[in-house]
Amino acid sequence: MAPDNPQNQKTGSTRPESDLSLEVVILLVFGVFMLLFGLLLFRIHTGELPYAPDSTYGLFLVIVSFQVITMGKTPFGDLRRSWAVIIIGVCTAVIGMVACFVPGLLAGPVRILVGLLLFAGGAALLAQLFFSEDKARVWLKVSGILQHLTVACILVYAMSIVLGLVTLLPGITTDPQTAVLLIIYGIGFFYLSWCIQKAARTYPPGETPA
Repeated sequence: MAPDNPQNQKTGSTRPESDLSLEVVILLVFGVFMLLFGLLLFRIHTGELPYAPDSTYGLFLVIVSFQVITMGKTPFGDLRRSWAVIIIGVCTAVIGMVACFVPGLLAGPVRILVGLLLFAGGAALLAQLFFSEDKARVWLKVSGILQHLTVACILVYAMSIVLGLVTLLPGITTDPQTAVLLIIYGIGFFYLSWCIQKAARTYPPGETPA
């Protein structure tokens, strides 16, 4: 480990730490994943780049599993971080890793699993957003970041449903159309992560918006 800067030792100053939460970081990773996938899909469509769908689906499952294991946040909503939830997350990660390492072995099952997670998860989260008493019903009454948060959630959840259908029903869109959807999805994740970080700064834990 590198020694501390002598100047810092004299002045007592320390390097500022990032205040980004783990949730925001994972959302940013999702955003980068979707945006990069969308941009590369244009070149994949023309045959300029090789492409293994299984590996893409597998990597997606690994990222989802990391979120489930570390925070108990599933595609269907937040759960208590119990051993059962952790085991499910680990099993999902293993499936994703196998799909990445051995393309073709789990082609059909992995595609269906990802499609169901996107479609059913997006629908479940969208329903929770509007029917929960402490989410959109409250957020829309408060001007500012909470209204942005509602819009960002709607965008991400709606795009999850759409891309879930695209995954479950290959051929309903062309590759360029899917690429555009993925880019919008990625931008939606960036927007959502910004909203969550801004809301956390504006309304610290335990503080209720007026």
